[in-house]
This record gives sequence, structure tokens and C-alpha cells, in this order.
Amino acid sequence: MKKKLNILTVSYLLFLILLFLSGSTFGILSEVIYLLAFVLPFALALYRTREERVPRASYLTLNSEKTSFTLPIIAPTVSVVMLISFLTSLLIFALTGKGNTVDVGDSFFAALLSHALLPAVLEEMLFRYLPMRLLAQHSKRGAVIASAFFFALVHHDLYTIPYSFIAGVIFMTVDIVTDSVIPSVIIHFINNAVSVGLLIYASNSAFAPIIYIILGILTIISLCFIFVRKKSYLEKLSLSFDKGEGFKITTEMLIFAGLTLSLAVLSLI
Repeated sequence: MKKKLNILTVSYLLFLILLFLSGSTFGILSEVIYLLAFVLPFALALYRTREERVPRASYLTLNSEKTSFTLPIIAPTVSVVMLISFLTSLLIFALTGKGNTVDVGDSFFAALLSHALLPAVLEEMLFRYLPMRLLAQHSKRGAVIASAFFFALVHHDLYTIPYSFIAGVIFMTVDIVTDSVIPSVIIHFINNAVSVGLLIYASNSAFAPIIYIILGILTIISLCFIFVRKKSYLEKLSLSFDKGEGFKITTEMLIFAGLTLSLAVLSLI
């Protein structure tokens, strides 16, 4: 497992470097490097572990059972992620006086593609599919922690690290239980789509309250449904995760963590 953690570390470090280069360039070159930031680390990790005999098809399927488990989790997850994001922004603003600004453009559909759909698909393949293939067979708990750890740190932004970690834990847990990466793609896309809508229509005083009310109602309904079926959910979680599984911290991971956290701190200066 240590070898595979190191492979993931190198892959995500490459992702981090290419993402930085993408932000440092302009036009079509920036877009090309952005796509390569996902494709090259993904290909590298699969190539380095090409001898692994791991089933692939089930990770990319979605049946009625997986759907029924996933749907009630969507609204509560989006609510939790947005709440943590809001609280993190408040805390950092109180400490530094700086707010978090994200420019998604003026076109809702263009932003939906570039800031919601593409990140949901590409990030889930990189940060959920790879750990599922490489780590889950050794330690499902380790796969969840590693996925969330890397997913949070590669954002190298103190605004996004806290909620990215929580989202990473939830996304990977759902994927492990359903044995598929599709549920986290769906949840990730909906979460991003809501954020894009709030940013695009920030000037519309009625839009945000309506979204929050709808999200709140769906969250309450979903939590009631989960509570009614809590026995089924707990059984699935218990069957999916073996007791006593651990997670190893490697030297490479600590170096990677130090680098990305340094970038996060520098972003506030």
C-alpha cells in the first residue's frame, strides 16, 4: 500500500504543478495545460500500477440500488459543504480581512460546463477512481482518508481545504459503499452547479434565498428518509468497511502536504 500511496503522491504533485502552470498562462495554452493536469497524472498512476488485476467496469456503473442509496445523500452533502465553506470564509476574513472571490464569467451555461461539469468528472476520476482502484482492495478506510487528504490539499487554498476534505470523505465513502464513482460525480456536479448559480446570479436578491430554501427543504426531507432507513444505511456502511484497517503516512505525503499548505498560506499574503 505504501508504494501506491507514493504513486498517488507523485501523481497529485504533478497535478498541482500543471494546475499552477495553467493559471500562469493564458488563452488556449492555459486550457490545454488545465486538461493535461488531469489526464497526465491519471495516466501516470494507471501506468505505474498496470500489473494490478482490479475490476474496472463496476466502478463506472450505476444501478437502481446504488441510485436509491445516493439520492438522499445529495442535498445534505451540498448543505454541509456550503456551510463549512461559509464558516471558513468568515473565519479567514476575520483573521486577515481578505474575502474569497471566484470569477466564473457571465454565462451560466459556460460556467456550468467549465466550473461544474468538467471539474466533477475530471476530479472524481483522479481523486476517487484512482484511490478506489489502487487502495480500496487493501484498506477502504485508508482509501477514504487518502482521497480526502489529497483532494483537500491539491486545492492549496485555505478557503477550500476544510470543505474539500469533508466533501472528499463523503464522496469516497458513498463510492466505496456503492462500488462506483458515478455517485460522487453526480453529487460533485450538483454541488458545483449550485455554487455557480449563486455566483452568476449574486446580483439577484431573490435567487439566493430561493436556492437556500429549496436546499433546506430537500435536506430535511432527505434526512428524514435516511433516518427512517437508518438500519439499511448502517448495514451497508458496516459491510463496506472492515474493522482494523489502517492508513500509513509516508515521507512523500508529508513533503506534499508541506508544499501545498505553504502555497495556501502564501495565497493570503
